[in-house]
Amino acid sequence: MSNQRCRICKSQTKKKGLLYSCKNKVCGGVHWDKGSVKRVLRDNPEGLDQLLLEAGVPDKIKGKKSHFVYTLRLKGEVNAVYVGMTGLHPYARYLNHIRGYKSSKHTKRRATALINFEGPMDAEEAKMREPELAEELREKDYIVY
Repeated sequence: MSNQRCRICKSQTKKKGLLYSCKNKVCGGVHWDKGSVKRVLRDNPEGLDQLLLEAGVPDKIKGKKSHFVYTLRLKGEVNAVYVGMTGLHPYARYLNHIRGYKSSKHTKRRATALINFEGPMDAEEAKMREPELAEELREKDYIVY
């Protein structure tokens, strides 16, 4: 059992590698142990694949339905989130945000948890869904980046 709590709902988490998943099915939040991830990658720049493997993150999905739309929680503002689209598994994309790879300053410095994701879907669906999801969250009084 993990001694880390979910960063969204504060429930118990389960740990797989350096990835923590909320045990509360309603929440479903996920977060990486950011400090440990940075240490591993500093000491072994080729360690990214190993981190993903140890955490059980699926390989990139091939085929037409290979995209996801995801939401990251951001620290520093109440109800601040980042909505993005990716062709990677959302856990892998979140890890790339943490390490600063193709990442905005908002996500590199402020991402604390993956709140949820939708998919897989085809690229066109994802391109349409990303702004729709952002607007839905704004209507619920989220600050969306």
